[in-house]
Amino acid sequence: MTAILRILGALFAFSFCTVRPALAFSVEQMKTMEAKVKKLVAVNTPAVVALLGEKIPGAGSGVVVSADGLILTAGHVTHGNETMMVAFPDGKQAKCKVLGSDYTRDVGLAKIIEPGKYAFAELGDSDKLDITTIVVSLGHPGGYDVRRTPPARIGRISSKDMEGFLVSDCTLVGGDSGGPMFDLEGKVVGIHSSISESLSFNRDAPVNAARASWERMLKGERWGKIPGERPGPFGQKKVAGKAALGAIFETLENGRAVLREVTPKSPLASAGVKAGDVILRLGGSEIRTGADVAAKLGNSKPGDRLEIVFRRAAEEKKAEVTLISEAELTRRMRPAKP
Repeated sequence: MTAILRILGALFAFSFCTVRPALAFSVEQMKTMEAKVKKLVAVNTPAVVALLGEKIPGAGSGVVVSADGLILTAGHVTHGNETMMVAFPDGKQAKCKVLGSDYTRDVGLAKIIEPGKYAFAELGDSDKLDITTIVVSLGHPGGYDVRRTPPARIGRISSKDMEGFLVSDCTLVGGDSGGPMFDLEGKVVGIHSSISESLSFNRDAPVNAARASWERMLKGERWGKIPGERPGPFGQKKVAGKAALGAIFETLENGRAVLREVTPKSPLASAGVKAGDVILRLGGSEIRTGADVAAKLGNSKPGDRLEIVFRRAAEEKKAEVTLISEAELTRRMRPAKP
């Protein structure tokens, strides 16, 4: 069996034996599902973009949902920016204007400024999703990397929480936020909102929540409070307390995570780490990609002190970083009031 077929087999063995009574799926049925996954990834990958902040540095994902370049993403990804850079899987870049956001539902819209005809994904119906529905998540984990297309993560809907968010076990990391979750028909049914420490217990804003706010967002309205600025169940508090370093990664050099930018007043900046440095180890864990850093941060908390080993030119250096929350990092970056 192919890799996707093996993943589906393991997924069914876990999901339906531990969540519901075992269901029988023939090899042919699983091959049919495999074909659907391959098709939806091939068709929709060109529409899955990375969004790079300009005023507020940071990286997230989004999905183009119209031929004229309308982008659906998470509200917290565009928050604080009026324009952002859009990076396509093939390496092309463009600039987009941030439109409106419904922060309570954590959805937002942006529009590519340069006129053109863009590859786009179709919106589905999130109300049709049931518990254990198989879904496929795409995004840019660890930040944009031109040398690889957005990797597909296969999972299933595990629950719907009290606030109406979809909870799935697709494995996501930092950088995936704002990316799309698809049903097996290849339609967008969710937008990645918040990620747990386990990386495989995540919340997506249902696409029908975005539909309900669509017209107001198109007009540029922004309302509600971004995740982390309001109390709530799992996910909201996690975003507020999520540990941050202040790193934006470039494409990989010799398989290592190269820093394209270090955010001013961040833990990295305070430790003397600079753009162009290559992170080798963080808190005792070997680092090879930006995703490795995101995974380490997902298992850490603000206030933790971690040893960082990095390479500058041919010299290996060590320092200690004290992690802060993403909310604190954002606060430090705001201009001082007169």
